[in-house]
Amino acid sequence: MRPASIFVCFFCAILGVFFYFYGPALEYFAFVRWQFRNSPQIWNIPKPLSPDANTHPTGPKVTYFGYEFESPTTEMKVERKFESAVVLSFSDCAGMSIVKPGPGGELLGVMQQEASKRARNIQEVFGPDATRSSYAILSKTLNLTPNDLHLFSPRREIVGNAVMLIIKGVELQRFKNGLYSFATPWMRGFQEGDVGRDRDVVIDAFDNQDRLLMLIVGAKPDKACLTQADLSHIIFSLRPISTNE
Repeated sequence: MRPASIFVCFFCAILGVFFYFYGPALEYFAFVRWQFRNSPQIWNIPKPLSPDANTHPTGPKVTYFGYEFESPTTEMKVERKFESAVVLSFSDCAGMSIVKPGPGGELLGVMQQEASKRARNIQEVFGPDATRSSYAILSKTLNLTPNDLHLFSPRREIVGNAVMLIIKGVELQRFKNGLYSFATPWMRGFQEGDVGRDRDVVIDAFDNQDRLLMLIVGAKPDKACLTQADLSHIIFSLRPISTNE
């Protein structure tokens, strides 16, 4: 056998071993690169919000499901109240839905349940840092970009990052005009959407026990009465209280 043929055979053998072990990871890698080739929003990462520099007048305190915040306006009323959600309106031009939080780590529990069906542990795929809390796994997901997908990374890292980017892609419509993060001594989380450009903005706020309180804010068509400063006032005054309503 000629040296060239030996080299070709050796190269093919190495290539075969590579694809045998990395095939599924390469499929994820190729799919994500192709899927988001024309999606500039996938490159968005959360920008930190700051408390509004202008002092708001102290508004009425809003208290539901064991949490409270200050309303940016005195013109606030309860539209509907359900067992697991409350709908508020501000100045009759914007509304907010407050969704009752579930047990701490609920997001992680659902992911682990799905992974167990496939005889997998989510720590093996996403790593111990990302799976230490529901907040941590959402944070890593929203902070990932295609630049974090490296062809010669460990295959579990390729698969984990690719799956998170696919999950982030599902959320693209929410934050196509803005993606923000916040942190206070009581709460931390993310704002998906721009209150000035999107009809709906979603706030995912985690307390120190990893419980998720979701706020969904929307303005009525052709009306805009809530600014980012108003929304930041709500976010940075949000905190858990000792009694539930």
